Parts: sequence; structure tokens; C-alpha cells
Amino acid sequence: MTDVLKALIIASEKAAGIARSCTEANEALLVTEKSEIEANARFARDFKTIADVLAQECAKAEVAKCLPAISKHLRGEEHNEIGGVTITLQETEEKTTELLGSLIPLSTATQMAKAAHAQVNHTFTEALPNIPMLDYEDLGVWIDPIDGTAEFIAGVRGEADANHGLSCVTVLIGAYLRSSGEPIIGVINQPFYDGGNGRMIWGVNYKGTHNWNGGGYKTKPDNKTVLVSGAEKSDIIQKLKSSGWEVKSVPGAGNKLLKVALGEAAAYVVSQGTTFRWDTCAPHAVLNARGGGLVSFTTHCAITYNDAVDLDTKEYCNSEGIIACGDQSTFSKILNDLN
Repeated sequence: MTDVLKALIIASEKAAGIARSCTEANEALLVTEKSEIEANARFARDFKTIADVLAQECAKAEVAKCLPAISKHLRGEEHNEIGGVTITLQETEEKTTELLGSLIPLSTATQMAKAAHAQVNHTFTEALPNIPMLDYEDLGVWIDPIDGTAEFIAGVRGEADANHGLSCVTVLIGAYLRSSGEPIIGVINQPFYDGGNGRMIWGVNYKGTHNWNGGGYKTKPDNKTVLVSGAEKSDIIQKLKSSGWEVKSVPGAGNKLLKVALGEAAAYVVSQGTTFRWDTCAPHAVLNARGGGLVSFTTHCAITYNDAVDLDTKEYCNSEGIIACGDQSTFSKILNDLN
């Protein structure tokens, strides 16, 4: 199963490279409003960019190339049509440039196509752990190519405030068992970390194997930070504050879940249906691998990911909210405090 982890790592870095390529050209990034069936109901208007779509399709192509047996079970957030054009990775860099150039300025199309066809630095996949064999017939993948699209757009345009924008963008790729819906492998890539050098963490939780590459990061016993969205209900925030938690709102579901995985926050609480399977599959696997987890806010049961294919977008919503924690003791305290 190490080859699955390797494929997801490479695919995440391919998507990250495409996101970074958009900052190399000075022209406007193509942005389009999502259709009603695509949009997140939380937002009055929801958007995607050509980078979101190309990054997703390239990530799918990379995983399918490495693992052809699961090529029909790769799912992502975005519909691959934008501006009336179906975006796919073409056979050559020149053809991809031509396709993108029908929608965006040639200089931007050239940079993005170059990133789409570039070889990924394979040092990311060195010294991966030995992992038990996996039945590929039971494997599915969820891809969020650029989580935090609004922050991505603002960052590329140079309109983001401090601590917002590109630093909040993540690429999320997670594998799950189609039989049970359990997330077993997750990769979180932060393309613009450290001035664009980027970083990634991954986790594996399968048949008694628990591996993650978060280094020595662990939630400190005195970590009292709980992350919420800007739309969180005031009574939930008040309950947490009254129990001694420091409540903070930062952008991006993937960004918040990364902070929990790295121990920069103790938990992430969402009482409403504002996250989706593609947001949580990869971080859920990472949190499981490091001894934490991710459950429904309402039922406290673990989220599963083996939904039927081709449902309306709203059907992939974590409609009962989520609670994500880095360890089980924090789970217990959060649940007690909320109740």
C-alpha cells in the first residue's frame, strides 16, 4: 500500500505546483461562479478558478497513472467545465497550453501548462513506511484541489489581509475504503508555506498501522485553542469560551484541520453543514493516524466517505457538522463542555 501513499503525495504536489504557477503571471486569474448544483449553500455566491479545475484533473491523472486499478474511483470537488470548456490534462504541454489559452492569457496558460506537465520532486516520497497490503478493489479517493478558493483568489490578486490569503490554501487528497467508508490515507499539502517552498503532512491508519509524518508535533496538554468558522453560532462559541477555551476563527477548512493535526490548535468545531467529504477525508485520515479523529457534531459518530457517485453536491455535505481533535482526551473534554 506504500505505492498508494506515494501516488497521493505526488498528486498533491502536482496540484500545489499548479496553484503556485498562478502567482508567476501578472494577468487576471479566470474566476467563474459555480452553478446551483455545484455551489456551497453557505455562500450567497460560490466560485471556482481555472486553477482549481486543472489542479483536480491533473491530480486525478497522476493517481490514475500510478494506480490504474482505482482510476474509476477518483472523485473531486470541482466539475471539470469552466467557461464552457472541459478542462483535462492533454497529451503534451503545448496542447494543454492551447486548451487553457482559449480561456486565459497565453502567458498564464503557459505557466500553468508547464506546472501541469512538470516532474514532481520525488524526495517527498523517500523513506515511506511499510504498510500492509490493500485490496485496490476496495479503495476510493477524494480530492480537494485548492481548499480555500476565496483566499487563493485574494492572494493571487494581492488583496488579502495579513494571516489570510495564500498561506491559508491547502491541497487535500484522501483515500478511503469503499466497503466501510473509513478514511485510511491522507495527504495535506500547503503550497505557499514558507514563501512558496511549501510543506506537506500525511497519515496512514490501516489494519493496526498508524504512521504520520508530522514530526514531533503533538497537542500540548495546555493547548486551549478551538478553531471555528466565521459563521459559527454565537451560543456554541459562548459555551466553549465559558469552559475556558480560546476560540479563534481562521480561513479555510483544510487550513483549520491542518492546524489541529499539527497541534497548533486543540480542536476544530463546526455545528453546521459547511464542510464536505472532500474537505475532511484527507485530514480525517491524518488525525486518526496521530491518535485523534473527526466525528459528526450531532451524533458523535465518525464521518464516512463511501457515498454513492454522481449525487448532487449537497449530498456530500457533512450536514451534521464536525468536531475534529488531535487526541481522544480533547474529544472527551470538548463533548463534555458542549453538553
